[in-house]
Amino acid sequence: MRTLVTGASGFIGAHMARRLLSEGHEVISILHDLTPSSTARLLDIYDKVTWCIGDIRDEQLVKRILGDYSIDYVYHFAALPIVEMGMRSCRPMFEVNFMGTLSILEAMKEATVSGKDIGLLYVATDKVYGPVEYGRAYKEDDALNANAPYELSKACADMTVRMYKNMDYVKNVIVVRPSNEYGPADLNPRIIPNTIRRCLKGFGPVIYDGVTYTREFTFVEDTIDALMLLTKKGVSGEAYNIGSGEQRDQKGVVSEILKWFPEALPDLQPPQKYSRKEIPYQVLDSSKLRNLGWEPKTSFERGIEGTVAWWGEHPELW
Repeated sequence: MRTLVTGASGFIGAHMARRLLSEGHEVISILHDLTPSSTARLLDIYDKVTWCIGDIRDEQLVKRILGDYSIDYVYHFAALPIVEMGMRSCRPMFEVNFMGTLSILEAMKEATVSGKDIGLLYVATDKVYGPVEYGRAYKEDDALNANAPYELSKACADMTVRMYKNMDYVKNVIVVRPSNEYGPADLNPRIIPNTIRRCLKGFGPVIYDGVTYTREFTFVEDTIDALMLLTKKGVSGEAYNIGSGEQRDQKGVVSEILKWFPEALPDLQPPQKYSRKEIPYQVLDSSKLRNLGWEPKTSFERGIEGTVAWWGEHPELW
């Protein structure tokens, strides 16, 4: 199978590309920036992927790729993924996360008209649901009440993807809404890699005073298992939550990491301004996916152990 994996240089996309390559699929991707390090390089797949230089917002480029490489399936990961970035600058979030997705959909629509049905798995986020009462897990049929830049840009794309399926512009569409992802080779400035890097450099982990937000954390390889399963068994037009059931607040995450750095002392700091607008509680009901046979294999404790070990082997990235 020939696949277009957008965002294959990034964290989840690169892990997905590695799995597809290992199962004999051809992987094509779109590369926007040439950087000295990327998850694709760190996972040793960079030279195995066919890179098309350009931008997912370029609809003509996407159409060319779908045609030139006779793409059978699109895994759409490419996005600006950091909540804080959206708090600082809204327009790039919507241009990449929404308009980039629209470019892909329009290119796929043209393929449908020409007689080729290309499958699409769109990776949204649990944040599309917006705020919810504490203790309540999101379900797939909940309304999307996103009310911040990153969340709303992804919610717009989520709804648009499903609209294209409803209108029969694209025939085979799966939407996934994963929880917070973590694991080896995540170069994004998130709490887990940030904390591990600080500890490896001999600094204490930052804890923001008064921040008690709860998140669900899923090891990246478990998420890739879910995506592979949904490619085969998912119902077109449906959305699926992906969550491990492992819930932690900020102190819970840091405490687990500190088991591997017992001498590190936390650095208590006032919260960043953007964090005052974040969703306080995010946990998913993933029973719909589990009913298809998926179960997470990696506990939070084992996942953190493996992630710490990976960073320990890459001091050039600290």
